[in-house]
Amino acid sequence: MKKIVSIFFACLCAYVSNAQTPASWYHYTEEFWFVKEVPASSLQGKNFRYEIAVKADPADSLSRARIHGVGIDAGQQHLLNSGFTVETRTEQEWTIYTVVGKVLPTMHKLSFYASVNGNGQFYFDDISFYVEEQPGRWKQQSLFNASFEEKQPDIFAGFAVNKRRSFNIQTRLTSDVYKTGQQSLLVITKGASPIIATAQTE
Repeated sequence: MKKIVSIFFACLCAYVSNAQTPASWYHYTEEFWFVKEVPASSLQGKNFRYEIAVKADPADSLSRARIHGVGIDAGQQHLLNSGFTVETRTEQEWTIYTVVGKVLPTMHKLSFYASVNGNGQFYFDDISFYVEEQPGRWKQQSLFNASFEEKQPDIFAGFAVNKRRSFNIQTRLTSDVYKTGQQSLLVITKGASPIIATAQTE
């Protein structure tokens, strides 16, 4: 899993770099992330929707939460060209991110990444996963600890998570702000400084 996550973020950084119009762009070197994995062998050929609610209070215009999804092959060593798209809509003060795609025959696992890059307070809640059983007929699939409601010592039970310790990042469950249930995941980041990276131009 650690290798897959490392490859994913390396590819993501390369994509962001190439997508920038200016020769220079700012980013934060520290990033917190967590991943929800969904077995996909029995879902091959079907359309899916993965949703997560995010309430963001960024400290500046560079800080943000990012949501992505990828497919992983049977050997769990290769990220697959999935063609997944990410849609957003607003409900009250929450942004609902929806990863939309189709489970290809080569996919045995789906991994959905949520990350925080920069400074601010970011709440995550109400994760759900739907499969289109028949055209226009969607069925919600059960996910463990989908909305951070499990009463366990590990608040990230059921998730893979960035284990790197940092004084700039705090994570905890909070009952002060939530979308559904009784609590949400709160990620607080502060003290991170952006750096400038220069893209190669011809």
